[in-house]
Amino acid sequence: MALYPPGERTSEPLDDRLRDDAALAEIELTSRLMIAASGATSPLTQSEIDGLLGVDPEA
Repeated sequence: MALYPPGERTSEPLDDRLRDDAALAEIELTSRLMIAASGATSPLTQSEIDGLLGVDPEA
């Protein structure tokens, strides 16, 4: 007898060995750019992109 309806998935704890902090950070930055670009009425400037990515243009 199933505890969950057919097709419903249960969440299992993630194995910390599978965690890739660099990949997660890259996904976060890409998400920021995608969200900003989708809401922009014109192409993002380099300064806006730098700000979204937390880049210091003087560095």
